[in-house]
Amino acid sequence: MVDKAVSFLTSQVTQRPAIAVVLGSGLGDFAEHVSDAIEVRADTIPGYPVSSVVGHDGKLIFGTIRAGGRSSLPLLVFKGRVHFYESGDLKTATFPISVAAALGVRYLLATNAAGGINPAFSEGELMLIEDHINFTFLHPHLSDQRSDPTPFHTASSSPLHKEMKKYIHEAAGALGMSLRSGTYCWLKGPSYETKAEIEMLRRLGADAVGMSTVPELILATELGMKVGAVSLISNMAAGLSKGPLSHEEVSETATRVKEVFKSLLEETILRIKD
Repeated sequence: MVDKAVSFLTSQVTQRPAIAVVLGSGLGDFAEHVSDAIEVRADTIPGYPVSSVVGHDGKLIFGTIRAGGRSSLPLLVFKGRVHFYESGDLKTATFPISVAAALGVRYLLATNAAGGINPAFSEGELMLIEDHINFTFLHPHLSDQRSDPTPFHTASSSPLHKEMKKYIHEAAGALGMSLRSGTYCWLKGPSYETKAEIEMLRRLGADAVGMSTVPELILATELGMKVGAVSLISNMAAGLSKGPLSHEEVSETATRVKEVFKSLLEETILRIKD
């Protein structure tokens, strides 16, 4: 199915992307800033999964980022993602990453909207993901236990590549932007966490929690990509928020900070060079 999807996409675009960006909940507006954009709807691609979640449009945007006389490497933007909880299948959730790798993508910048666990954080802040906790205990490894060598560990101690983290830090510094750093915890979802669960995650060292991203990072690393990731703290988690959690709150926060988010992504992408 990956081969069929790639064959279809290469019939629609002439330039292979070097950078892929995955846009999380409420963050799809960034796709509007892609220059020379060629848009492909996910539901037209053979075998490609389509998201059922509000705020995940299901579009692939090919193009470049241009700003201040600079131009990025060829870009593929995934406007929306498919979460594990929608299908219960990791291959489906990570299918876009497999397609990106087959198209020749070498750098992945993943984003998400996450619940803040660290009490020092506030809604609307951006957090560079330094590490993750996989509390689903699921891993999208390429092979099984009989493989040689066994794929129990990614190529490095962390799937977050130091070069990509440097680009993100430098971009925030150039923009004079405050950027948090922390550990992201992946849970299956789709239910929000209880107060007790959030307290447990806080004691385990999680700074933010969400329902995506980690399987994408793991697979992309195993496929040889350099990976970086940023979370929008769209709400404070249960026990730290002022009211009940909702997807609408996530979208409202994303809308409020979309210009700051756009600036960080643009500046990061423009700094990535071969």
